[in-house]
Amino acid sequence: MIRLACVLTTECNLRCLHCLRDNAAASHLPLEIVSKAVAGAKKFDLEYVHLTGGEPFLYHHLPELFELLKQSNVQATFSSNGLLFEKRSELITKYKKVIRFINISLDGPCADIHDATRGKGAFGALMESFKFSRAHKLPFGVTCCLNRFNLSHAPDIVKFARRQGAKHINFSTVLPCRNAEENGLVLDEAQRKKAYGELRRLAYVSSMDFFRLFYVPVFISEPVYASSNIVMCANQSLRTVTVDVDGSLHFCCFLTVYDVDKEVEKGLKVANLCDVDFEEGLKCFADMIHSFIRGRMDDYQGGSFDKQGMDFNSCFYCNKKLGIALKVGPL
Repeated sequence: MIRLACVLTTECNLRCLHCLRDNAAASHLPLEIVSKAVAGAKKFDLEYVHLTGGEPFLYHHLPELFELLKQSNVQATFSSNGLLFEKRSELITKYKKVIRFINISLDGPCADIHDATRGKGAFGALMESFKFSRAHKLPFGVTCCLNRFNLSHAPDIVKFARRQGAKHINFSTVLPCRNAEENGLVLDEAQRKKAYGELRRLAYVSSMDFFRLFYVPVFISEPVYASSNIVMCANQSLRTVTVDVDGSLHFCCFLTVYDVDKEVEKGLKVANLCDVDFEEGLKCFADMIHSFIRGRMDDYQGGSFDKQGMDFNSCFYCNKKLGIALKVGPL
């Protein structure tokens, strides 16, 4: 069983300080490529399609995409800032059964903290989005990207997400892209290790609410893990296959249209669905991942790669190994 992650567009209505795709020109994934990917992935027991961006609700072909998924009997999840729900309310209402859930970005329990990375006024607009979601019984969860502004506020963020009606809260962390580095938002390994322990405690406390009066599941994604946790992410375990905005199968949706050298970017693209069918592209993707994992294990066991100062967390390792990340040090 696999999932597709489609980068629908690089266009966005916010300019977040930790954005991976800040300088990317606005572009949109051709609808025919989405259709080809969905049809191909269904042969491999497609679980659902994850739609991301940019802001996926700015995708130029969103009505056609919803209809395609409906006709294909495939549900979708979204990563969204949530600010366009009212504008897209007709589509959301019409195709609500297609929506498995929406992960809404929340970086703080109040305007000062959330807006520090998302921009002035973002928190107020987000409150309207939560209100819309509750009124329309839209299944949604919250994704919080830990950074130096909100690192100490995780317990309050969990409480706040619960009050807003979130079905779950998923904690990630900013990745070492140019924006996050220049704005001093990246957490070093020691900070992530401490955060991981705190999040484990929060998840345990929440799970002890046996009567589910105040319960909200707390999930911890791979970027938070420290080096001692050699956990294969969804891409490396072939659970998720990413389709980039240009139609290529890509190493990871976190790395698409990244602010990196064009030659580095080319090395992360596996095969383009404009030129090959999904099955052939998937085989190329599997070969690439197999080779990469073998190299990662060799590095961990003291291979040729310089292990000094190496962070073996999935996301941070990939960023450095693939020549993407800047050096991450203590704040």
